[in-house]
Amino acid sequence: MTKISYLLVVCLLFSIPAAFGQVGSSITGTVTDTTGAVIPNAALELKNSETGAVYSSGTSATGNYTIVVPPGTYELTVTQKGFKKAVQKNLVVGVATSVRQDFLLTIGDTAEIVTVTDAAPLLKTESADISHVVSTDRANNLPVLTLNGNIRNPLQVLNLVATCSEKPSDGSGPGRATASTGRC
Repeated sequence: MTKISYLLVVCLLFSIPAAFGQVGSSITGTVTDTTGAVIPNAALELKNSETGAVYSSGTSATGNYTIVVPPGTYELTVTQKGFKKAVQKNLVVGVATSVRQDFLLTIGDTAEIVTVTDAAPLLKTESADISHVVSTDRANNLPVLTLNGNIRNPLQVLNLVATCSEKPSDGSGPGRATASTGRC
């Protein structure tokens, strides 16, 4: 083989793990009936409201499902013979996040549709991550330091997050970010 062929093989070998190591967003949940029993093998259809892309999946034997998708706004439809069709609209999936959407199917004809247009935010049980988004407007309205003129202190953003605070390490300097658990 020539040097170019070796180089091509090496590049291919190094690119394969990168293709499979991508972290994506996902929608996960459990499908149950009104008695709380799980519904196995229910059909799921996920449609991206912005692009029209459709993803099909199904629930496992334990009634659980996970669909890996790119970020966007989705409409998720669940169907199972003997139950009313359930539809969740405006399901927003962010970058590298896992959104939980459980379904409760009621007995009835599949021609009947139960549409859920809005739901209260659920406790995130998929991970122990804590995140907080600070808008540009809130960051721009932070207090200004008077050291050498009007300079914004970037650590003041921590005051907007409930679990974080700025504590000086030795009482003399600017300090470091800490939380009630010791980390922010």
